[in-house]
Amino acid sequence: MTLSYEITRTNRKTIALKISPKGELKVAAPLDVSDTEIDSVIKKKKFWLYKTINKTKEQKANTLKKEYISGELFWYLGKRYRLDVCQCDHQGLKFQYNKFILNLKDRNKAQKLFKSFYANKAKEKLVAQVDKYAKQMGVQYNEVKFLEMKKRWGSCTNAGNIILNTHLIKAPMYVIDYVIIHELAHLIEYNHSSKFWNIVKTQISDYEKSKEWLNNFDI
Repeated sequence: MTLSYEITRTNRKTIALKISPKGELKVAAPLDVSDTEIDSVIKKKKFWLYKTINKTKEQKANTLKKEYISGELFWYLGKRYRLDVCQCDHQGLKFQYNKFILNLKDRNKAQKLFKSFYANKAKEKLVAQVDKYAKQMGVQYNEVKFLEMKKRWGSCTNAGNIILNTHLIKAPMYVIDYVIIHELAHLIEYNHSSKFWNIVKTQISDYEKSKEWLNNFDI
């Protein structure tokens, strides 16, 4: 894979590399720096650049505005499933036969139906996971609440409430477990100290894998 990029030369002293929101490499360089020097800098950072570009493009794909048409893919429990829009017997939206099925008559309220689906499934499946890990960790929480949040996957309040993002149901189960364990660990250690991360690690040793998945997925 060859990296293409756009160079902007200004009266600056160093070469700067930036990935645009579209996943394009932008280079800001001093007026007297040659193309060969710029190529050399890019080659030295090529692995970081590939990783960052791929991550940016994946995040962009995740946040593209949905049209709710047949063939479109939607996340659920770590996988993307096809949507079929059809004149079917049931009303609204259903998940069956490993796909989402939406009644054509309800397409105008598809966004609301998907939000409701994710919220209901989160409540149905995640409360049991919170109970499981609370017992395993020897902690007591007050209440589990579900909210649609734009920037956080979960939180733990001073009152001992565990708040989970309804979009979390889109993630694989191992990632969901990590978020739950993370929030429950705050009932023991409220900050993100080394002690806190040790608590998390005793429950899920490879939690970095889950963090990476969350970092690559845009809410």
